[in-house]
Amino acid sequence: MTFKNQLVPAAPSRSLSSTVVYISIIFVLSTYVTIDFFKQHSSAFRLESQSSLSEADQAPSKLAATVVSAAAAASATLSMQPAEDDVCSSVFGHLPEHRSSQQQEADPWDQMKWIGKPARCRVKGELIENLDEHYNFRRGYALKFTADVEDKTHLLPWLLGSKVNLNARERRVYLDLGANALETSIQWFMRWYPCDFTEVHAFEINPQLLKLPEVEFAEDDNVEVPNPRAIVAKQTPGIPNWMLQRMTFYNQLVSDADDDATKAVNITRFMKETLNLSASDTVVVKMDIESVEWPILQRWLQDPQMAEIVDELFVEIHYQHPSMSGFLWDSWAPRTRDQASYLLASLRSKGFFVHPWP
Repeated sequence: MTFKNQLVPAAPSRSLSSTVVYISIIFVLSTYVTIDFFKQHSSAFRLESQSSLSEADQAPSKLAATVVSAAAAASATLSMQPAEDDVCSSVFGHLPEHRSSQQQEADPWDQMKWIGKPARCRVKGELIENLDEHYNFRRGYALKFTADVEDKTHLLPWLLGSKVNLNARERRVYLDLGANALETSIQWFMRWYPCDFTEVHAFEINPQLLKLPEVEFAEDDNVEVPNPRAIVAKQTPGIPNWMLQRMTFYNQLVSDADDDATKAVNITRFMKETLNLSASDTVVVKMDIESVEWPILQRWLQDPQMAEIVDELFVEIHYQHPSMSGFLWDSWAPRTRDQASYLLASLRSKGFFVHPWP
């Protein structure tokens, strides 16, 4: 009786223990399933995210590759054509364009423009006139704009001194090689060229041609007064005394070599050594020396220093051409107008800011 009474209370204890075990098992299984579920899905999410990030990371590389590819293609296309700098550093970029007679008739530059059109290539970084060999480089005269074969109007818009301030340099030198008379070219440069020259060196072998005026020009007295409201000049203004004091005249031949017997002076040596000219000076040269320009300019083409020393060059290149026979140019054979054009173009390609003179 007593034993029975002792076993009855034990039944509830076994039931509670089993319940705890079952709940624990269910909790463990549920936790495992949950962990496994998140583990599997988070792995897939990471893969998807990595894939997306990978594509985003690769996008700039793909874009860069596309740009590089396009640039390479463009470069290959451009390399098939000569660069403008390459053209203008060669003589061919400066040669005049040969046009048919029909093209010439249709071109307004050949009928109305006194000054001519700009050249294809710049020189010293500045615009310069096109080499107009069709008119023997004497544009105004050939177009019947003037009766003066020595007219220089077409040069005025292209002067380097009007584009670059050559007055800023302390020493400003003008050399007139083959000066002829004072009014032939010296006065033209004094009057028209936009630079106040501190020195003028003029060469003329004939002492009867180049002479200083006996009486200096007096601007105040150069007036006629026909009525109180008018002022009329008596004569074309000359050169004042203060300018004449800057001039030095040489009765010597300009040459490519010194020769005491013929009174010839090597002008290249004279400029470098006697005058001690350098790139820091303003140097303008006009050359009209009856075909002796050919060997001198050939030397200058081989001398890089001369292109740096000479800021602007004006040269009359002598050649034989039927249209110039009336001016005694038959004696300049075998030089041709095409050769003259090639020489001028060669000088420009070497950096000489050169114009045909006049």
